[in-house]
Amino acid sequence: MTSTEIAVVGGGLVGLTAALLLSDAGFSVVIIDPVTALPVRDDPYDLRTYALTSTSRQIFSNLGVWSALDHGRIAPFSDMQVWDGARGGELTFPADLIPGTLALGYIVEHSNLLNAVQQVVQAQSRISGLGGQVTAITEGRESSTIHLGGRELRAKLILGCDGGDSPLRRLCGIACVEHDYAQHAVVANVTTVIEHANVARQRFLAEGPLAFLPLPPADLSSVVWTMSAEYAAWVQRCSDDEFCAALSAAFENRLGAVTATSRRLIFPLRRRHAADYSRGRVALLGDAAHVIHPLAGQGLNLGLRDAVTIAELVGAAPRASLNHPQTLLRRYARTRRGENLAMLLLTDQLNRIFAVRAPWFTWLRHTGLVGLNHLQGIKAELVAHAMGRRGELPPSVRDL
Repeated sequence: MTSTEIAVVGGGLVGLTAALLLSDAGFSVVIIDPVTALPVRDDPYDLRTYALTSTSRQIFSNLGVWSALDHGRIAPFSDMQVWDGARGGELTFPADLIPGTLALGYIVEHSNLLNAVQQVVQAQSRISGLGGQVTAITEGRESSTIHLGGRELRAKLILGCDGGDSPLRRLCGIACVEHDYAQHAVVANVTTVIEHANVARQRFLAEGPLAFLPLPPADLSSVVWTMSAEYAAWVQRCSDDEFCAALSAAFENRLGAVTATSRRLIFPLRRRHAADYSRGRVALLGDAAHVIHPLAGQGLNLGLRDAVTIAELVGAAPRASLNHPQTLLRRYARTRRGENLAMLLLTDQLNRIFAVRAPWFTWLRHTGLVGLNHLQGIKAELVAHAMGRRGELPPSVRDL
């Protein structure tokens, strides 16, 4: 049997980031993950991308991850446009709403980000890895034993970062509230006649939002199109030309015609929220604790805030507190649950509000959007929230 202070179950972005943060704080960390293969990059750009906030960029900068990225493959966006597909009420969010802001966010490919994080992790002497799946956890007096199908690891603290279907969450008996949105997301990279000018755009349709996010080539965008299961089935079997024509029409030709598309990924959308963020010596982070609608692009950003929060709570406590970390984990749960729940409910309500097509409600929604677009102070607050500059910020990113 081997021992460590902290075990991180799950080698994705949130788990690796948590491991780096805790290693920097002086703790020994073992990452448990059954997947050892390096991420595969799609050609020419990944279909899986993230919209990172400035707070998330700061987290990665502090860890040395940002400098390890391939910056030629990152697309900063300086403006956002959001409009109603029913009556055309529109909101615009330029970066200069907040003085000194050059970018509202950054579109980064999964493979680019994961490769950079893994590169930094591999240079840390306090971090090691174990392949395998957790099959059981035996609680001890001052540590727990993690069973890995023939191997065992003793740890004082266990972080569950193993995704929305989290086997560790189920193993701990933590309930999860789920809601099926009855929507599917179609993801593709598309070429358009008009250049995107580094603007993130989103049109709200009755079936769900349609987002065009800029990629480094001026005419290439990452598309996330939310729709019904029936329409998604058609999208799955239609030709590229048919898809491009339908997408151009759904986006009102804001970027002219869509002239080419990559392969398409389609997946169902569900909301998940763990009833508890901790149990015993186990804390849940990222998608293991919360899965939200992708319309705001905040999933990874929330997970990174989870990682920073627990690392700073553990790092600031006496080392002996790891022998009995339940109080620390309750503080973590109190700190993060409120913010995550607020974002979950916000995305839920936006998805519902823009789905209503009653004439009186579409008029009311249009009037509200037009009026809000002239309220610069409120828009600046909305931008600050979208950039991750509001809420209960961890100390390491409060100076943004």
